[in-house]
Amino acid sequence: MEGTIKHPAAGEPWEYSIVLSILGAEGQEITRQIMSVGALNPEEQRTFKLAVEVFTPPGEQAAKDD
Repeated sequence: MEGTIKHPAAGEPWEYSIVLSILGAEGQEITRQIMSVGALNPEEQRTFKLAVEVFTPPGEQAAKDD
């Protein structure tokens, strides 16, 4: 997932924070972390990317192939 925010040409600096929330199957919040806080001056922009990687235990794939 990727998104961009851009400050318009005029105005006071904006503050932003990146917040990561992980939810369980029923929507309950399991964990929440503030990952970064920053400022955005007029005409600046930031792009944010999120990737999730899943790793299986080493023996699990071999068992499925049998």
